[in-house]
Amino acid sequence: MIRKKILTALLIGGLLMTAAPAATAEDTATYVTTGPVFNKPRGATAEQGAILSELGRLVNGAQSGSDIRISLYLFGSSWLADQLVAAHKRNVNVQILVDDDSISDAWMGGSGAAVKKKLEEAFKEAAPAGHTYGTSWFKVCAPNQPCLAKSTGGVNHNKFFLFSRTTGSGAPDKGKPVDDVVVQSSGNLTTWDRESAWNDAMIVADNALLHAGYTRYFDLMAASQARPDGSGRVSDLAIDVEAPPAKAYFFPRSSTDVIENILSMVETPVKNPDGTSAPVCYGNTTGHGTADGRTVIRIANGHISRPKVAEKLWELANAGCFVDVVYGKLADYEAEGTHRETAYWLTRSTAKGKISLHRLGNDDLKDPAAPEISGTASHTKYLLIDGSYKGAKDQKLVFTGSHTYTGMALTSNDEALLKYDSPAVHDAYVTNFRDQRAAAIAEAQYGGVL
Repeated sequence: MIRKKILTALLIGGLLMTAAPAATAEDTATYVTTGPVFNKPRGATAEQGAILSELGRLVNGAQSGSDIRISLYLFGSSWLADQLVAAHKRNVNVQILVDDDSISDAWMGGSGAAVKKKLEEAFKEAAPAGHTYGTSWFKVCAPNQPCLAKSTGGVNHNKFFLFSRTTGSGAPDKGKPVDDVVVQSSGNLTTWDRESAWNDAMIVADNALLHAGYTRYFDLMAASQARPDGSGRVSDLAIDVEAPPAKAYFFPRSSTDVIENILSMVETPVKNPDGTSAPVCYGNTTGHGTADGRTVIRIANGHISRPKVAEKLWELANAGCFVDVVYGKLADYEAEGTHRETAYWLTRSTAKGKISLHRLGNDDLKDPAAPEISGTASHTKYLLIDGSYKGAKDQKLVFTGSHTYTGMALTSNDEALLKYDSPAVHDAYVTNFRDQRAAAIAEAQYGGVL
């Protein structure tokens, strides 16, 4: 990790003999800031590629000697691979872990294998005389295995990017360098994720504790991947990283359901000024949550199938919380085993009516009256809380990451979940949530299912 620029003796001497150049607005501008980036599937090219473009600027702003670490389920972007090659050749250390599906799954159409070949060949090249390349590598999890989770059939489902130092401007010498940047995304680097699916990328800048926590997790995955005998695999990675205003949770978990626990924190009652306790979901200041101060829970998640999570959502809705859900897949009544309970809880009436459900899984859908209009799919995995949490009123929290609310994501996959405490960040996610919900309603007009 780079904490300061290292000046060579030649450069120091030059500075002593010549006046320092006047700083310009461009030289000192800060391009890396904390906050979310969202794509807009079926939008203009720039809107579809908003997340990819931001990643490109961060990669191209990485400074010599710094580190880029990437853990991904599917990496099929030849364009970003080119940017990583360029970073490597200016002495940036690039380390990449991907799931085997990225290389072997027919759905990828060979794009993941092409990225692997491009990066491996570039990382093997010897640097020309007088130049130094980064210490870089590209590694793949074992077939039908995550890199770290002890499971058969699970995957490395992560989608995060770590930068030890970057200007984020698209050039290493333009703008102010920022250390310890974490990008937690919901999307893979594929055309489908960009053009057909709704995704988010939460950027947290200048947070050393969070960056160190993610780095530790990444290193555990890399060490496990390097052991063919599976000796480094774990079934319960109970690691939470406190890095205010952020917190990270890493998976797999076999001892507890993180999402169920998070929702349980909404049940802690708020204390009224007279010392009494407000009912669950109540007690917020007017204008926070609902108009009458009840807690609002919003979820936009591509796949929900954990009955305990669904039951907890029903309990909160029944207590008075307003629960609003956009989903891509939902276990239905015909599903085998306990997963059929998910649909039962989410569609069951409560004391306040039914949970608001909107399905957004229409990526194969086209409007017969306007063939150029296509449907979209929710691929985000976020949970928003506007109201009470851990007994404190008027909270605005975001939980986002790669973690779907499925059994595999909990116990069998490599996954990460990021909490961020910020009204501004929360409200930006609410805008995206409303956009997804509006898309679900609009697409239902030409065959989408609510």
